[in-house]
Amino acid sequence: MVDLAKREKLHLQILSQPEYEKGRALVKIAEYFDGNDDLGSIGCNLPHHPGLKHFKERLESLEERDDIAEVWMQIYDLGEGDWPFSENVLIFGSIAESTLQQISESLEPSEVSEMHIEWLPSRAPHLAGRRYVNLWWD
Repeated sequence: MVDLAKREKLHLQILSQPEYEKGRALVKIAEYFDGNDDLGSIGCNLPHHPGLKHFKERLESLEERDDIAEVWMQIYDLGEGDWPFSENVLIFGSIAESTLQQISESLEPSEVSEMHIEWLPSRAPHLAGRRYVNLWWD
């Protein structure tokens, strides 16, 4: 069962970011998964969802790599009564797109691509204009 207090805390964190209206609010991995048991919150279209525990463990393991500086979840939607929905994980650092594609294979992202932040994240303004590798689920 979803922890309602933790969901509310996460909602407030997201709503405090003006860019949330465009689906661009950012939260850390630990914040996103704390109290989350909603399989529809990420990878919802996967035919064999590996589970939220697996998502959390794989994404947290990325944060421990020397070639990764920061990992952020981009919140796309704050569905009524559900956990916030994310379809993008933004990975900042020097990691190559091909390397990230290999190590994230078990998460079955629809696309792994190099991108740049094209907005000013209010929560992490130092990321503006920086390169990242995006994991995206359709």
